[in-house]
Amino acid sequence: MIIPVLLSGGIGVRLWPLSTPESPKQFLRLFGRESLLQAAAQRVMGMEEVGPPLVVTGNSMRPQVIEHLEEIGCTPAAVLTEPVGRNTAPAAMAAALWAQPDDLLLGLPTDHLVTDVDAFQAAIRQAVPAAEQGNPVIFGIQPTRPHPGLGYMEVAPGSHPGVLDIRRFVEKPDVETARQFLESGNYLWNGGMFLAQARAMGEAITRLLPEVAAKTSQAYANARRHSDGTVVLGPEFEEAPSVSVAKGLWERAEQVQAVRLAAGWSDIGSWAALREVLEPDDQNNVISGTAVVEAARGVQILSQNAKTAVVGVSDVVVVVANDRVLVASRDMWDQTGETVRQLEDLE
Repeated sequence: MIIPVLLSGGIGVRLWPLSTPESPKQFLRLFGRESLLQAAAQRVMGMEEVGPPLVVTGNSMRPQVIEHLEEIGCTPAAVLTEPVGRNTAPAAMAAALWAQPDDLLLGLPTDHLVTDVDAFQAAIRQAVPAAEQGNPVIFGIQPTRPHPGLGYMEVAPGSHPGVLDIRRFVEKPDVETARQFLESGNYLWNGGMFLAQARAMGEAITRLLPEVAAKTSQAYANARRHSDGTVVLGPEFEEAPSVSVAKGLWERAEQVQAVRLAAGWSDIGSWAALREVLEPDDQNNVISGTAVVEAARGVQILSQNAKTAVVGVSDVVVVVANDRVLVASRDMWDQTGETVRQLEDLE
């Protein structure tokens, strides 16, 4: 059984102020009627070998998770709720504890865009034989440009058809290095999606991240369980180190493999990423909402419930949403996290 694990615990600081603690990015409807969470679930619904999803989210987000999934006729197998966010490695450990040992966990961040669902599902099926043998498989995105903001994997042919061995990971190279990677054809983007046997996942985290395993196991053992499938992880979860699966596990584990994915993928985790999938005007401006620009170039504007004018500036992002305003230069708009946290903490 393949269990989709919808990783839905983040609050999307890099998409602030459209994404806020009250309305995180996974619940946004950026491309029509579906939220990003609903789109992530629907990509695998209908696959015979895939069961109902397991959702890992924050305690406060559980009602929205249930509401959004009910809208598309999806009843989750369970919802694991975290008292605080601790990144993807503790979330993956909690999923491994919940699942049966031979289940295959399909880790799916819920802030992605995938336009070719058939290709995505084909890649999942291609990864199954390797994952069933205990080798975690990462879905490596076929690069389309020299992107310096993503992690890369160097790959080589592996032992299973269509499955690649990973030689090394390179985190966010400079543009020239990224261009060389693109030209070589031997590098893929690490998009954060994976397929791994629950037993193998738990054993790898226990070996490589023992404190993550110990604290998450304690939190799971002391969890409050409800009849609707909600598992409220215990307070010990707060003591687990905050570490990603990519950094803490994949870069250190043995026998991690990859499947090449060309399915119209994009990470919709930041304003820069969102801009890349929207159509600019002839001045390279991207405008949404009630806004007017004059003598401006390379500007990205999203204005909700406010009239916004931008005059005589270039290469900035301006967002007016949820009674909040962001103005940032394009070379800094992915580095506003700490400033946003300080602002959200203000009374």
